Amino acid sequence: MHTFVISLPEDADRRRAVEGQLRNLGLPHEVLAAVNGKLLSSDDRRNNYDELRFVRNEGRSALPGELGCALSHIEAYRLVVERKLPYALILEDDAWLNPNVPELLQAIERRYSPREESVFLLTWFNTIGSRRLSPLWSSYHVADVKSAYCAHGYVVSNAAAEALVKALHPVRHLADCWNWLRRHRVVRVLAVVPTCITADLSYATRTSGGLAEAVAGRSRVGFLRHKLHRVIWRLVDLGSAVISRLGKTS
Repeated sequence: MHTFVISLPEDADRRRAVEGQLRNLGLPHEVLAAVNGKLLSSDDRRNNYDELRFVRNEGRSALPGELGCALSHIEAYRLVVERKLPYALILEDDAWLNPNVPELLQAIERRYSPREESVFLLTWFNTIGSRRLSPLWSSYHVADVKSAYCAHGYVVSNAAAEALVKALHPVRHLADCWNWLRRHRVVRVLAVVPTCITADLSYATRTSGGLAEAVAGRSRVGFLRHKLHRVIWRLVDLGSAVISRLGKTS
């Protein structure tokens, strides 16, 4: 399975660490230069970022790191489609891999079709449908995700990559919008249980830097307005998700 490592050019230490792991596991990989959101021109932002829809979905504008991260993952999906790769493992450069990852990747390729719009999270998740665990390999299983976050290690099928490009570009969500994708049935989001990729938390975040400052700077009225906005648009999104799912089943 082809592996993409998303990494900013200046993050040499992170890149060396994850590449060393991949070499030790015998996994060929390709480094994909991450998009630096701070360096995007006004034209790039206009062509690749839907601020109105992002604000509706997230209750605020995208931070530069969040925008760059989302565009980097979308570029990986594009490459999967353009190269007609059946599957790809997509990693961020802070990923920490379990030694069983190669066997799990082979098991996914054996058991699932790349024509199915499936994403397999190898990382953390909040909740899964634990009553419908499917055997994958050894003591590992696969389950449908109910709620999940993080995007530092997951497998995407060719069909899913195509669906993700259509649904997520221009950017109107965070890169790890798994719950929205599941809710709208854009792709089937599955989790490998137990988790086999974690993150090296000793690294400083490159995505949400500045978020704490932005939130802390809100007045109480601004905070309440933000919460009301999120509630209203969550209800609107839930309604549109129901309509979307009914359309797909009819």
